[in-house]
Amino acid sequence: MFGLIKNKKRHAALNRLTTAAEDALDGLFADTVGNDILLERLGVDRKKAFETVYSDDEAAACMEDLRAAMLAKPWRLYGDGLSEDDKDCLWKMLKRHMGALAETVLDARLNGYGVARYVYAQDGDGISIAQISNKRGELDRFLPRRGGGLTYLGASGEEECDTALMYLFLTHRATSSNPAGEAAAARLYAPAALRSKGFVFAAQFITRYAQPYIVAKIHGDSEEEHDGFMRRLMRFMGGGAASVGVDEDIKILQNTADGQAFKRLENLANARIQKTLLGKVKTSDLETGSRAAQETEENNRAERIASYLAMLSRAAQHFVDAAVMVNNAYGRPIHAPKGVWFEFDDEVRIDKTRAERDKMYLDAGQLVLTEEYYRDVLGFEESHFKLREPPPVPQQTGAKISLRLSDGLARNAPDTAEQAIARPKMEAVLGLLESCKDYAEFEAKLSELDLSKGDNLLIQRLVSDGLAAWSDGAKLGTGQ
Repeated sequence: MFGLIKNKKRHAALNRLTTAAEDALDGLFADTVGNDILLERLGVDRKKAFETVYSDDEAAACMEDLRAAMLAKPWRLYGDGLSEDDKDCLWKMLKRHMGALAETVLDARLNGYGVARYVYAQDGDGISIAQISNKRGELDRFLPRRGGGLTYLGASGEEECDTALMYLFLTHRATSSNPAGEAAAARLYAPAALRSKGFVFAAQFITRYAQPYIVAKIHGDSEEEHDGFMRRLMRFMGGGAASVGVDEDIKILQNTADGQAFKRLENLANARIQKTLLGKVKTSDLETGSRAAQETEENNRAERIASYLAMLSRAAQHFVDAAVMVNNAYGRPIHAPKGVWFEFDDEVRIDKTRAERDKMYLDAGQLVLTEEYYRDVLGFEESHFKLREPPPVPQQTGAKISLRLSDGLARNAPDTAEQAIARPKMEAVLGLLESCKDYAEFEAKLSELDLSKGDNLLIQRLVSDGLAAWSDGAKLGTGQ
């Protein structure tokens, strides 16, 4: 009984711990203090926080997603006067090292700044960047300076780093008061540490509570009797069988704790890591709420990835500039008076409202979109589309006027009241038209019909439409 009471107390304590951890993380992420102050409160330095977060498997999974998103984005190089051979050479060189540049971007995001060194090599007549050496393991020895400078704390003292040709130096939201930049690891340290400690506590929980409690009652007073019974009981717990006396009893008390508190803590930590790095929480780690709420976070994710792409664009441009400057000074000159530029290909988002509007007008047959519209508004490259000639408008043929005019009489739809009144007269007039050889004969026989003033207006309309149709048919037959 005592064991069950103890379990209930422990379960309640775990729930209180979980709630307290959630509140603490909420306060931590809502705090607007700087990284250094936050790290001081946590009792760790920037290096410790970076290493802890970098070694976390959830953070590693998020960074892998970011790396894939960055490398999947199409890009191009361009420059006035840049030859195709030079552009192709630079493109291949940069393509080979885009992964290393993306790694430096992730370092800068986590640590506040990232550093990598270019390793040059002779490549035919020119000079290429053969390797990018990432300085992730010794970032604490690089000291960012105000104004964008970088100092290396070596064995012989401080050394100024050449950040134009030799070193790639990236910062994340660096300011004059904080040249080391904003480190995401400062805010990710707590959930990453919670995950690592949570696994330890969860392992202890499983070890302690994976098997049910066994309570035994025996009839005996000596220590020897108790020890002998315990040995039999332990063999029983190992999968064997036990025999007991009439006055002895064995009960199995199943523990009601299910370890959900640890699962909740893990999901909480995962959500914090994913929110910070990706801008959204993966559906599998949602605690509560509708999955439809994830759609509101897709824009946040797109904006977050855009910030990584902006930093990668800076890194790629620095790479290209360094390669061009080194070759112009020591290798084969690259002719590009206004420079060689890197840029990502922007994908035009589909405007559903505009698309539906355009379709409505196009279906009406009164609108033809121009090349300028496809290029400037919709964002199509001129080499990627070709306008088709609009389909020809069906022409009326020179059939008999009576057949043309009677087309509407062959339909099976019921007549309205007005149509029911007019139909006999229309049929009489159409029959008269068909029996006549020319308009003079039709006019002579028309006087024999019993027609009112309104009927004459109907006849004028029919004749006018018939003459127009005949004229169109004649023109078509003559090729005019």
